[in-house]
Amino acid sequence: MSKILVIEDDSKLRANICELLVSENYEVENAENGLIGLEKANHFFPDLIISDIMMPQMNGFELLKELLKKPETSTIPLIFLSAKAEPEHLREGMNLGADDYLFKPFRITDLLNAVETRLMKKEVTEQRIREVHEQVSRKIPHELRTPLVPILGLSEMIDEENDVSEIKEMAKVIKSNGKKLHQKIEKFILYNDLVIEEKKNQKKEPIFDNTNFDQDVIYQCLSELEEKLKPNERVKINVEFAKLRLPEFYLTTVIKELVENSLKYSEENSQVIVEGKRNREFYHLSVSDNGRGMAENELNSIKAFEKFGKQQFTEPGFGLGLTIVKKIVNAYNCNFSIKSELNRFTNSEIIIPLEKI
Repeated sequence: MSKILVIEDDSKLRANICELLVSENYEVENAENGLIGLEKANHFFPDLIISDIMMPQMNGFELLKELLKKPETSTIPLIFLSAKAEPEHLREGMNLGADDYLFKPFRITDLLNAVETRLMKKEVTEQRIREVHEQVSRKIPHELRTPLVPILGLSEMIDEENDVSEIKEMAKVIKSNGKKLHQKIEKFILYNDLVIEEKKNQKKEPIFDNTNFDQDVIYQCLSELEEKLKPNERVKINVEFAKLRLPEFYLTTVIKELVENSLKYSEENSQVIVEGKRNREFYHLSVSDNGRGMAENELNSIKAFEKFGKQQFTEPGFGLGLTIVKKIVNAYNCNFSIKSELNRFTNSEIIIPLEKI
């Protein structure tokens, strides 16, 4: 369901537009001026904005300038509503980057056609971006995997058979970095596989494999994380046994991604809590930390190749982890939510269907 933000100071017109859009199955939010509209745009993240131009506190042109300042809102299509039809007025909006104009009074069909056209163009643009991501995901990993295999093999041989301490230390570094590179490549491949499967199964029910879940599954996941993160020391586990309707590989992938994020983005000696409880037909699995947290705009924009806190934090990574988690839970009828406050905490929760008896 596409989300539309309507910004109009005429309360009657605003109500009529919102009612019309809701009747067309759009999710609608509204604001009475540009200042309030800007605030809502930063929280609601609409797919399209319909805005009046002449408004108190912040007019439509000022609103558009502010939207263009942030990457999260700069690409949102905007349709201006105007009572003026002067060429200079029209040109000003177009120069700023407005996508369309409707002059008051306008017909219902004109509004709906404009909305449909802009949303369709937005979808085409996003599809092109997704295709580029898929091409990168498909090509790079396989090219990097070939030279990676001998690197890992030789480092193992040097580590085991050579007694020269300096060479052994070098081999350990090679081995460690080789493993990191291998993990990144596997993450790329998994993301690409999930995208392909998502397209294939858009109209199909997923095949559910029941997985026995207990603390041993968590411990196995911890053993596969980087030692420098101290997962066995820092992660505290409190989970109930259950049979979950989620394939084991995807379950462990989700756990590793969430726990690794919590370990990376919290203090070295702080704890990460993994809890799991049955609740009727579902299992609630959560991973919590008191680390750096995330800003609200980051929570609302989980996308592939986009790291959280990328301007504040310097850890390497492609930003695929949470996107992979989201794709997995969507494919298997789970529910994924994150609550976070910047510089205070992050709590990630996945609600997984239990085995049907």
